[in-house]
Amino acid sequence: MFASLRIYPAIRWLWIGTLATNTAFWMYQVALGWLALEMTDSPLWVGLAGFAGGIPILFFALPAGVVVDNFDRRHVLMGGQIGVMITATLFSGLIYADLMNRWSMLALAFLYGSSMSFVFPTRHAIIGRLVEPRDLANAIALNSAGQNATRIFGPALAGALIAVVDTGGTFAVAAAMQIFALASTLRLPSSRPRDPGKRGPALASITEGLVYVRRDPTLLGTILLATIGTVLIMPYINLMPVFVRDELGYGSGGLGVLMTGIGIGSVGGALLVAARRELTSAAGAQVLLISAWAVLVLVFAWTPWVVPAGILLLLSGTLSAGFLATNQTILQLRSDDAIRGRVLAVNQITWGLLPIGQLPLGLLAEITGAPLATSLACIAALLLIALTFARVPALRGADELSAADL
Repeated sequence: MFASLRIYPAIRWLWIGTLATNTAFWMYQVALGWLALEMTDSPLWVGLAGFAGGIPILFFALPAGVVVDNFDRRHVLMGGQIGVMITATLFSGLIYADLMNRWSMLALAFLYGSSMSFVFPTRHAIIGRLVEPRDLANAIALNSAGQNATRIFGPALAGALIAVVDTGGTFAVAAAMQIFALASTLRLPSSRPRDPGKRGPALASITEGLVYVRRDPTLLGTILLATIGTVLIMPYINLMPVFVRDELGYGSGGLGVLMTGIGIGSVGGALLVAARRELTSAAGAQVLLISAWAVLVLVFAWTPWVVPAGILLLLSGTLSAGFLATNQTILQLRSDDAIRGRVLAVNQITWGLLPIGQLPLGLLAEITGAPLATSLACIAALLLIALTFARVPALRGADELSAADL
């Protein structure tokens, strides 16, 4: 299960940096949602904050993929982390100076999302340069497990810090953790492009990833499923402050505890993929995982008791992480290293579509309440999953992804 961490020192440093970066990211997510709810008392503005932080990915994902494939990935990662660190510091400073308002909150959320548009794909793409091909699936799953482990530490720490030192202090701690992540990135080896002389025109380089994905049915189906999960299922997390306060009757501490439940399940799901690599080639595994995830979120939306809600969130975290780790592993195994950054950038666009789900869900929750809004989104997701499964035969079995690749 932990072979790559044992064999490759660079993977250990990358993993440590991933823990720090993503812990800070989840702290930021919880703090931003709570800040928006405190400032506005409006689910719509909670959705707007998520929208502002996620929409930059739509603008920068494809250009980021070109940068990742054509420049030293270590330097790209450092630049993104510096941007995130500065933005989190500005959040904290404006809150403590009593200068934060709705519009500055949205502007900073946009800047934060812009920096993360480069951090996320680079952290994934650099793995292929740090391990032998036979260990790639294990390294990807372990990196995913590290990312999901932070869904335990980050929300729990954010909930505690908001209660003790308020949101300004929470953003300050998140900024400090980015400094630690930057220090670990400095320990990584240089990761320059292997064929720097083969750069084509900028526009062609940007669209090459899209063409590559369109020509591969397995990649296309995998990214379509990721899009459904991101746009229609994942946005319920953005409404967690509303569920916790208005439906379950708890404060920021309760928010941290329930988000921790999602994180615990997420670690289990990602480690399962790391230990059972054959899951990435099991027929229909992605479809089963994402379908069960949607059903659990649907049931959670109508659960009025905190303990059953926590259990459902834990299970949903397991299934979502298992799906995402399987999804990410298939993408990397099927992509040549020379274009891997651009393929992952295409997949990153699905995360850029997260605001497309968050904003209408926030508006619908404002009108109908969070449970009904989340239920309608999950039902729509199940219908689209069934349609995608029917229309993309490659999803019925990994016919071109053999066990030898794993």
